[in-house]
Amino acid sequence: MTTLPKVLIVEDERALALAFAAAVRQSGAASELAPTAAQARKKLRDAGPFDAIILDIGLPDENGLAFLESLPATMRLPVIVVTAHGEIGNTIAARKLGVREFFTKPLDFESFTLALAELLRETPATAPGKTSGEVPESAFIGAAPAMRTVFRHIAQACASDEPVLIRGATGTGKTRIAHLLRQHSTRGTGQLVTLVAGAARVESSLREASGGFLLLENLGDLPASDQATLLSHMEMSGSDFPRLVATGGPDLHEAVTDGTFRSDLYYRLQVMEIRLPTLPGRREDIPALADFFVGQLAPGRIVELTSASLKSLASHDWPGNLRELRNVISYALTAGAGSPRIEPTHLPAYLTHFDVTDETDQSGLSPELSRELRRWVAGRLLGDPLPAYDELAGVVEAGLLQELLPHFNGKLARLATALQANRATLRRKLRKG
Repeated sequence: MTTLPKVLIVEDERALALAFAAAVRQSGAASELAPTAAQARKKLRDAGPFDAIILDIGLPDENGLAFLESLPATMRLPVIVVTAHGEIGNTIAARKLGVREFFTKPLDFESFTLALAELLRETPATAPGKTSGEVPESAFIGAAPAMRTVFRHIAQACASDEPVLIRGATGTGKTRIAHLLRQHSTRGTGQLVTLVAGAARVESSLREASGGFLLLENLGDLPASDQATLLSHMEMSGSDFPRLVATGGPDLHEAVTDGTFRSDLYYRLQVMEIRLPTLPGRREDIPALADFFVGQLAPGRIVELTSASLKSLASHDWPGNLRELRNVISYALTAGAGSPRIEPTHLPAYLTHFDVTDETDQSGLSPELSRELRRWVAGRLLGDPLPAYDELAGVVEAGLLQELLPHFNGKLARLATALQANRATLRRKLRKG
């Protein structure tokens, strides 16, 4: 049975903590909430193991970075910091402590959810090393002509024990296919060891994978010395030598041509080759893939993508391929807040190129401000339940006043005069932020 990754959310603002929990859930992980540093320590000690931490700096009992620095090595995990205090000093201190991502409030939830998904992909369940559990099948969905060739080559590779080279752009599913080969290979389910090129562990990885499988990721980044080491071991290989499955980018052959990658090693690994198309190269599969990701990210729910949403997906260039599509669906489910349909307004703004027209003009907002307001509302809708109207309005008013105040040299009295408002009222509204 596969165990879900688990994230510790250290945030004292209840609505925001619930929003983080919803984002974690949409990313396929579980979470625990801790509103103080003291409770976070207790959770790490008693409710673990955890795979990552989402951390606020402004905790009620301790500075979040001080809390992080105090943790013993056994509790040091990948961390995403979210704070209202984005000073350069905090940023530098966070980086020194190994913080992976640093976000300031008000939060850009689109960037946050993408960073969270990327971090969770690197948890022990999926990070380089031994792996277990079922392989997501998203790379094997669809009936585009380009994929029919891929399926045929996969079947041939499963029936063989020869080295396999899997080539494709980032996010096309190279690693998933490597795991599929291992599951259905003639060697059964021998041990799988993953080596990321550049880690300089070729010899030890070959020994660890003896009799099983060695997945060599990012082959084009393998240093020249490691290329020579791997080739020499292949030439002296015996019956216990692991089956080699390597992944590389579409430009790997160019590296051979210009001499930055050894041609003799390349052709030894290219006995069998599987070339994966980009998502634009299999555009007709996008509806089926989107439905698959909906089912994966929102099990038990019936969510339909409208024809307008599918048109937006079909017209995008997808530089991130399958990985990007999954993140887009995750974002849309979050923005839809339980809606049975994914509308274009639920998609990230860069996908829809949404132009604000007469409807938003009536509100007096500029297109840019309206777009940012939609993103902010989508983030707040992650909360369960939705914050009260006074709380939402208070945050907006406080943010507006904080932006205006520097233009009046920080003088609240001058701002109140310019706005024809009561100074005490403005001071009270500023405190709500």
